[in-house]
Amino acid sequence: MSSVPEKDWKRLSGLKENLLNSACETIFRRIEQISSASKGREHEAYLELWKEIKNEDDAIAEMFNDLKRSNAVFKMAALKHYGVLTDEQLAQFSQETQEQVARLCEYRR
Repeated sequence: MSSVPEKDWKRLSGLKENLLNSACETIFRRIEQISSASKGREHEAYLELWKEIKNEDDAIAEMFNDLKRSNAVFKMAALKHYGVLTDEQLAQFSQETQEQVARLCEYRR
């Protein structure tokens, strides 16, 4: 797989901040759920929070760290896998990029 077309790279670069904010908001909701159910099980909740943050940090890294044109399709597949990139957002990209992302997502199942 080669890098994505320039037009797709610019589109992804323009979406990056919103995608990152969306991913973080989802994480915050999960953390709030764990925290709100911590009464009487504080230590277990702490361990659950730690595990959640560790797992989500790994996911954030997979989706966003070292994002560049040459690995954009892999990052987009990760974004799609984690539910951050919506079908509507993916439809904004070229057919070629959409197909590459779909093929990569098939391997992640």
